[in-house]
Amino acid sequence: MVDKKKIFRIGIDKISLYNFSIKTNKEFQKLIDNRGNCVKEKTIITDELFSIINSYTLFQEGEELQENIFNKIVFNPNKLLTGDNICNTTPDQLPKVIEKLTKLLKEKGVEIDFSEAKIADIEINLNVPVDFNDYSEVFTLFYKQLKKSKLISEISDSEKISEFKIDESYFSRLSRSVTFKIYSKDREKGLNFKVTRLEYYLESLAYKYAMNKYNLDSSLKDLIANPKVIEDIFRERVKKDFIIKSLKYIENNVKPVLEREYLAFKKANALAKMTGRKEERNVYKYLEKFWIFDYSFLIELIEKHNIKNKGREIKRVLKKYIQHDNLKKLNYLLETIFPH
Repeated sequence: MVDKKKIFRIGIDKISLYNFSIKTNKEFQKLIDNRGNCVKEKTIITDELFSIINSYTLFQEGEELQENIFNKIVFNPNKLLTGDNICNTTPDQLPKVIEKLTKLLKEKGVEIDFSEAKIADIEINLNVPVDFNDYSEVFTLFYKQLKKSKLISEISDSEKISEFKIDESYFSRLSRSVTFKIYSKDREKGLNFKVTRLEYYLESLAYKYAMNKYNLDSSLKDLIANPKVIEDIFRERVKKDFIIKSLKYIENNVKPVLEREYLAFKKANALAKMTGRKEERNVYKYLEKFWIFDYSFLIELIEKHNIKNKGREIKRVLKKYIQHDNLKKLNYLLETIFPH
């Protein structure tokens, strides 16, 4: 039985560690590469719950032989704890995870010392109890801010909603060492309740930089000793990458386009009336070609530009466009991400 309290919180999904010692007398799969003055030997230890790469390099520098050893282990903490990756693991649970992982490895003939381990990369995510499709316009608003990044999901530059591409998941590389993804976790796992996941993947440089802002380093010890830091990192990034920019985008792009097209429609009808041509009757139908986003934006236009028929027009909007309630959805996300 999945514990919903552990699902809907900021936590760790997957983590990679390096800078640990490893000993084993067992033979595992090895890859050997001899090139020029360099010999690379890579031992790979894989399991359903983890994967380890032990890399040994011997190379010649001048007249002397040099060697380099690098170890990396990748695992999902919650799979080790409960067998699933739906829930998130918090940093204060990591000692228990490391204890279990160490014991599991010892049973396989591998001794590891994680006391000086550092974090190579980490996935930090938040699950929210919403339907991905129902919130697709809010997520589209987020991704409209990322046109300068290498955005895999194609979202049109147009303000016409009909030209937007709504995918089953959104993925973007925000920088060389940070990626962000939004996707339906309930669809992926076949859950009987709605879960949408917002997920940051921080590679080594990004994680070090984030921790340094809190006067911490990338050691496993610092993460365990400061369990709330990943919540701070996640919230700070979401605020900087999406929230502030999205609110500005609404004020600087969405609303002005609606107002411009609303007034253009009204002006065209006034000219048609003056010249005896046929008038178009439904300004809201016309605005559907653009991004309404929220019905309240239409009400703002009515209150500003149509005082004479205000009451009647507002009733029309409420009757037909009340389902465009994306501000409410955006506010719910904000309250979930940034609880009081």
